[in-house]
Amino acid sequence: MQANRRQVLYRLAAAPLLLAGMALGPAAAQTAASAPAAAFPRRPVRIVVPYPAGGATDVLARAIAEPLGKQWQRPIVVENKPGASGMIGADAVAKAAPDGHTALLTITTLVQAPSLYAKAPVDPVRDFVPVSELGTTSLVLAVHQSVPASTLAEFIALVRAAPGKYSYGSFGTGSSGHLYGEIFKESARLDMTHVSYKGEAAELNDLLGGQVPAAIISVMGAKPHVASGRLRALAVTGPARAPQLPGVPTFAEAGIGGMESMGWFGLLLPAATPRQIVDKYAADVNRILATPALRGRMGEMGVVLSGSTPDAFAQTVQSDYARWGKVIRTRNIRFD
Repeated sequence: MQANRRQVLYRLAAAPLLLAGMALGPAAAQTAASAPAAAFPRRPVRIVVPYPAGGATDVLARAIAEPLGKQWQRPIVVENKPGASGMIGADAVAKAAPDGHTALLTITTLVQAPSLYAKAPVDPVRDFVPVSELGTTSLVLAVHQSVPASTLAEFIALVRAAPGKYSYGSFGTGSSGHLYGEIFKESARLDMTHVSYKGEAAELNDLLGGQVPAAIISVMGAKPHVASGRLRALAVTGPARAPQLPGVPTFAEAGIGGMESMGWFGLLLPAATPRQIVDKYAADVNRILATPALRGRMGEMGVVLSGSTPDAFAQTVQSDYARWGKVIRTRNIRFD
C-alpha cells in the first residue's frame, strides 16, 4: 500500500511537467519526459547491500561504486543493511523514492526468501525494476575426506544403501544451498537430513571437521580444501563446469536434473523509476563490468561477471521467482 501511494504521488508530481510539454508540442513533451534522466543524479547515490561487509556482494558493490561515482561526479555510498535473508535491505530500497538515488545490489535470495514467509515484506517482481544481472556463481556438493565416495554416483549409492544415516549442510534454511540440496534429494531419491548453519563459515568448519559428512557450499569456499585433499568435490550446479574447479562435473553431467540454474548478483531500483534512469544505470554499470581488472578480481571470488539489459534481467527475476517459489511451497520450507 505504501509503495503504491509513493508511486501515485511521484506520478502526480511529474504530471505538471509532462502536461506543460504537451501544451508546447511534441518536441517539448519529449524533453519533459527525458528530464529525470538528464538531471540524474542530482545528489549522492546510495547502493544498499542487504548483507554484511566483506562478502562477494559487498566487494562487487564497492568495486562498481568507485568508478561509477567518478563518472557521474557524485558520491556513491555503499550501505550494508543485513538481516532476514536480505529482506531488510530490500524492503528499505522498495520504500525509497523511485528517482534512481537508491539502488539494491543483491543475490538470488531476493527471489527465494519471500516464499519462505507467510507475509513477505517485499515482492521482487512488483516492488523493483531490474537493471542488470551483474554476474553468476555456482555451488558445489562436497564431502569430507572420510566419506567413501569419489564420484556423485558413488555417493548416491552410499546414501541409498543407508537411508537416514547421512546428512548434508547448507549455509541457512531457505538458502540456495538448502534448496539445491532438496532438489538433489528428490531427483536422486535420497533420504538425507538437512543441517542448517548460520552462514558458510560455520558450515565449512563442521564439514572439515567431519561433523557433517556432506555440504553444498560456494566453489571458492571449497576450492582450497579440495586442493589439499581434506574435501572431495562431487558436482557443481549450473549449466557448465565452474572455471575454478574444471575437473568437477556438473550435476547434469552426472545424471541429476534440476540443478542447472545459476546463482546471480543483480542490480535493481525501486518500482516506477523512470526508464531513462534505468537505462543509464545499465549502460554505465555494464561498461564497468567489462573491465579486465574487475573481472579478474571477482573471478578469484568465484563470480563470473556478465552484465545484461534490464529486460533480460527482468525475465530472469520473474522466472526464478516462480521456479524457486514452487520448490519452496512443494517442500513446505518455511521461516515462520
